[in-house]
Amino acid sequence: MKKYIICLAITLAASGSSFSQEWMTSLDAAKRIALVQDKMLFMIWEEAALIPYPVILNDERGNEIVFENIFDHVEINQIIWEYFVPVKVSEHLYAELYDNIKDSRTSSYIRQFEDDNIKIMDINGMIINTSTSPEAYFNLTDFITAYALNTAYLKGELDNYSQRQDFNTAFRLASKYLDYAILVNQKIRKDIIQVATMYLDEADNYLLESAPHDKVHLARKSEFLRLSEHLLQDRPKKVLRALKKMDLSEIDETNTDLLAFLYYTSYLLKKDEKNAEQWKSKVSAINLKKSQLISNIHL
Repeated sequence: MKKYIICLAITLAASGSSFSQEWMTSLDAAKRIALVQDKMLFMIWEEAALIPYPVILNDERGNEIVFENIFDHVEINQIIWEYFVPVKVSEHLYAELYDNIKDSRTSSYIRQFEDDNIKIMDINGMIINTSTSPEAYFNLTDFITAYALNTAYLKGELDNYSQRQDFNTAFRLASKYLDYAILVNQKIRKDIIQVATMYLDEADNYLLESAPHDKVHLARKSEFLRLSEHLLQDRPKKVLRALKKMDLSEIDETNTDLLAFLYYTSYLLKKDEKNAEQWKSKVSAINLKKSQLISNIHL
């Protein structure tokens, strides 16, 4: 359906019935608009935008149309603004943005950050398309179909994290992204899980830097959430092996439901009805529904 809408937009733009809006140049302003409009950022470095960036779009019949420069066409701007907030980021911000991630991101993420390609980012500047690095003449229709994400589901947690970074806001955002990963297209599920992992890494870093009285329980909560990533990847045996190695004799009430969810969903994915039933009554209604959704995506 989304691809049809993109094709239709091309037809309308070509007929001259659309208004083209320029790309933004203020990253902060773009983030604010993206939050309000429930969109991701469509970001490129400003100097990279001075070089022609050829792309391919499909028309309503599926034919490929080549546009020699993504920045020179009214129809391209119309489509991008429909699904994203496009922004050209000044090279003057590079050092500041790099300093924020240099010690906490993988080398592949850093390369994606430094590259001259298109980056899809959330309002906190986290790159979403970590598995896709679009080069010249890439298919923009397919790219938009995959990454045009409505962020209304994430809005509260994205905003909270943008306002205050600590264990709780990072953990809740990581958890929300993992829930979101269940709902998105399978093609980008890996990317969304990776984003959740990075926010969970942030949460763990904040926990190391602080000394809350319940630090042990918070660390265990983070550990359990990290295990739930494997359920989305259909790896229940890995979850069960990890749980078997843990000392679970002292689990506080806040972690009991998450533990039950891990056991129940793992056995559900293994089609072990007997063991699943033993844990089912201990799982909250919300997590029971989540377990079923996870099971459904692996059918």
